[in-house]
Formats: sequence, structure tokens, C-alpha cells
Amino acid sequence: MNIHNIRRFHVFSVTVSTALACGLYLDAATGQDLAADAIRSAQYASLRSSICPAPDAAPSPAEPQLVPPLQVFDNLYMLGEPGTTAWALTTTEGIIVFDAMFHHNVEQTIADGLREVGLDPEDIEYVVISHAHNDHFGGAHFLQQNFGARIIMSVEDWEHMRSWPQRGTLAQFPLDDIAVRDGYTISLGDATVEFVLTSGHTPGTLSSIFPVRDGSDVHYVGYWGASAVSFLPPEGIVEYMGSADRFARLDGRVDVPLTNHPAIDGSLLKLEALQTRGAGDAHPFVEGNGGFKQWMDQIHDCAGDVLEQKLREAR
Repeated sequence: MNIHNIRRFHVFSVTVSTALACGLYLDAATGQDLAADAIRSAQYASLRSSICPAPDAAPSPAEPQLVPPLQVFDNLYMLGEPGTTAWALTTTEGIIVFDAMFHHNVEQTIADGLREVGLDPEDIEYVVISHAHNDHFGGAHFLQQNFGARIIMSVEDWEHMRSWPQRGTLAQFPLDDIAVRDGYTISLGDATVEFVLTSGHTPGTLSSIFPVRDGSDVHYVGYWGASAVSFLPPEGIVEYMGSADRFARLDGRVDVPLTNHPAIDGSLLKLEALQTRGAGDAHPFVEGNGGFKQWMDQIHDCAGDVLEQKLREAR
């Protein structure tokens, strides 16, 4: 089911200290060693530490600072802070934002961030909320009320949003808007986004597939909407693992792994490599479909490790 027509390059330095604030492991990827395999190794180590710790462990909180807004592809910008990100996809008819940050920093990270890279937050048409935790939906009400953005969430997570305990100070809920199901798409200008229900982290976690441009090359982002599993019961982890396995194999065009926490997708390390990219060099965010599957397999497998530990403890 499709939903149609409902209503510059700018680079900053991203320091190693900023990446450390995000919890990224840099031992194998510093200085001149920011090669693709070194980045990937550090990315996987950080991923396992961040989203699949032991059930009684928790990742260290990120330092309270912002990451300068950055252009990653010709039509995709990273916004946010070391621990949590939002992404802005530009189209010929407006902007689609993926995730809305916290309510206390949405104005700085998204509205001001877009202005800093020469974009206008008034052009936001859609905000896609990956899942109903307030580090991702918290800013949705602000974007809805101030810029008229349409808020998209899964049918299941519109309900879950109102029942799940929020982190930190409470965010105001956005007004009910667009509810989507597995396989729905939105089209805006020259871009189409496909939604995939990847339940587990929440009942209605949405992951997305959409194209990005790098000069004359077109790549496809697999935007994984979930994160940690340690808080889930065993049956929730099993559901999460099934979603990860399906998403990994759904579209053979996907070659850019991306999500809403830099510690999971290694985006801060890749930004450093992007800034030193030479003419003709491969784009550091592009890992090929095999690389995307390997990334998703890491997510799947570390969730399995948590599941095994929980089952052992229950015996």
C-alpha cells in the first residue's frame, strides 16, 4: 500500500574524543588506520557492547554534547548527539526526517541542525519514528506543532508509546497522525521509503529502506529501527532475532547499514573517514549487501548471546 503526496555540502571535524563519548572502540581504528576493515571491526565491538550487554549491565551514558550536523550523502544528513541520532533525507518536494530525538534537544539537534547545513525545517514533510521510546519520539510534538510535519509510526507503536515508561523528563505525545503497517511505503518527490515491521524491541518497531545518492551512484540504506535487547524477556528476544534475520535478507540492494545510535552503526568513525576521502575512494558508509548482512548478523547473534544467558539463569 502506498501513501503518495501527503502533503551545499557541509563537513565538520568529528574528533576521536567525540567518538569515545559515543562508546565506540577505537583501538583498531585511529589515525591513518581508518580503513574499512578496521572501522568495521571497531563498529562490531561497539555494537556488541552497546546493544547486547549482559542483562545486568548497561552501557555508559554518552557525554551531554551535540554532534555538528553533517552531510553524509548528497541527499542525507546526520543530526544529533554522540549517543542518539536523527537523519534528514532531502527530496525534490521536502524533507523526510528519521526519528525526532528527545523533546529537550529537538530544537537544537534537528531544527537548528538543518539550518546549519543550509536546509529549512519548514520543509519537513514527514517524521518517521522508528519506535515508541522517547529518545526517538520525544521531539515529534515539537516538529508537528512548529513545522506542520506529519508523524509516521507503526499501528502498534502509536499505542505502545502511551504505555511504555519514558526515560528522563516526560515528552508530550504527538497528535495521532499516520499509522503504517509492514510493507507500506511513502513517496515524496524523487524518494520512496519502504517500511518494514521489525518487532521485538517494541511491538511495532519500524525499519526503513530508502535510496541515497553519491554523485552518479545510487545506494540503498537499511535503517534498522531497534537497539538494545537486555531488557526484553526471552520471547521478546526471539522475536527481535527473527526480525533482524528477515530485515537482513529482504532487499538485495541494501548496502548502507544505518540506525539511530552511533555506537551501533559506527557512524562517527565513518564520518572521520568521509572527511579524508579522496577522489575515487569508496564511500565509508557503503559496505555492500554482504557487509549489510554481516552487520545484521552481528545484531542477531549478540541478541542470541543475551538470550542464552537469560535461559541459563532461569534453569
